[in-house]
Amino acid sequence: MRTRMVLGLGLVWLLASPPQAGAGPSVESQLREMQQQLQKALKKIDELQKQVDQQKAIGQATQKQAAQASEDAAATSKTVAAAQPSFQWADQMKKFTVFGDLRTRFEGFYHQPHLGPVDGESKQVVTARNRERIRARIGLKYTYSDELSATVRIATGNPDDPISTNDDLGGVFNRKHVNLDWAYLTFTPGKSFGLRPGVFSVDAGKFPSALFRPGEMIWDEDLAPEGLTENFNVLDKPIGDLDQIRLHVIQWTVNEISNGEDSWIVGGQVNPVGHVGDVQLEAGVGQYFYVNPDPIAVAANSNSKLNVGLSQQTLGNTNVLETATVGGKNTITGFAGAFNLTNVNLAATIPNVLCGQPLKLWTDYVQNWQGSTDDTSGVQAGARLGNLKVKGDWAASGAYQYLGQEATMAAFSWSDFGFGGTNLQGPIFRLDYQLLDPLTIGVGGSITNLINRPAGVKNSTMERIQADAIVKF
Repeated sequence: MRTRMVLGLGLVWLLASPPQAGAGPSVESQLREMQQQLQKALKKIDELQKQVDQQKAIGQATQKQAAQASEDAAATSKTVAAAQPSFQWADQMKKFTVFGDLRTRFEGFYHQPHLGPVDGESKQVVTARNRERIRARIGLKYTYSDELSATVRIATGNPDDPISTNDDLGGVFNRKHVNLDWAYLTFTPGKSFGLRPGVFSVDAGKFPSALFRPGEMIWDEDLAPEGLTENFNVLDKPIGDLDQIRLHVIQWTVNEISNGEDSWIVGGQVNPVGHVGDVQLEAGVGQYFYVNPDPIAVAANSNSKLNVGLSQQTLGNTNVLETATVGGKNTITGFAGAFNLTNVNLAATIPNVLCGQPLKLWTDYVQNWQGSTDDTSGVQAGARLGNLKVKGDWAASGAYQYLGQEATMAAFSWSDFGFGGTNLQGPIFRLDYQLLDPLTIGVGGSITNLINRPAGVKNSTMERIQADAIVKF
């Protein structure tokens, strides 16, 4: 617009200026020439105007595209946000681990002595017993991070029996028990608290024992203590042949009494791990003290699995008990002694001894310093050749156990040895073969005699045989 105004003013000036005689072309020719130049200028201005309009159009289109792109990005962001919970759930599922096993067992007791009526008197009777049993256990572990996990496991078994997850078959097809076997948190503070990862952990709830045990002489494998266990890894790196020193501290709640002293097991174990050449070594030195154990004995008055007497020794309370006559009935009032146990054990594993299989040797010793008699010690020694990992693997083991009547708490000791409980001695054997990668078959048992015989009972040898098939996952 400004260019057109300049050209117009120039044209007016030329028309208003008087012509000069003899100075060149005529006025008409000059005017024509100026008109032509003006037309060319106007045409150029129109072309420039068109270009400007095109640029504006392009700019507007670009703005529209940018606006559309912004809207598309916002919509995509909303879609991703809406889908995000499903992605988080998938990530959470990766933190769960399922584990468990299923075992079927045939079990026979032969030359089983028990007290029974003979000619109107209570005398020893020797009989055989055959039974079939199942054990089913399934667990779920949630690993939130390296510092926190939660574990739950359910299992079959009599809820009144703390040392067995087996259920007997043959109860007129009745349904079997399912119980809460484990339920605990594991807290392992690390970098979040400025600690070396793995230096310390605590188990809280109902959990498997973390104590090192080469056998089940003192604590049955199925025992799930309750309360707290603190575990320490003392070394940050191996020192020579010493790989690690573990320390386990226990505060196990045995019985809570609303109007009296509670029952506890307190103590701990030093658990060094090392090697000499290629031989792996592990040891444990522990001290365990039972605070107010009498409620465990008193529970035998109502808990059939803790009843005392030779006829109940399969899962019996075989420690020396105190009784009193209450309401004309003989009633258990507590233990005759107490329980302050020192436990020392050692295991050595030698690799590639026979057919590429390792040999494990172990010994386990316990001494109760507060028993009511002088039969307060127990020892187990054994060897195991082979290891079960994949199809075709095998393992054979043998051991001997002597467990005095007051050596440990009978209610928690190995249930599969002889009658179960204390006051027993004899050899143990086991042979296993991995038929398939998830399936193991095996046979084992024990041949036991009583150490101290109750009055009127002969010391008959009792054989207990077990044949198993087990699938783990």
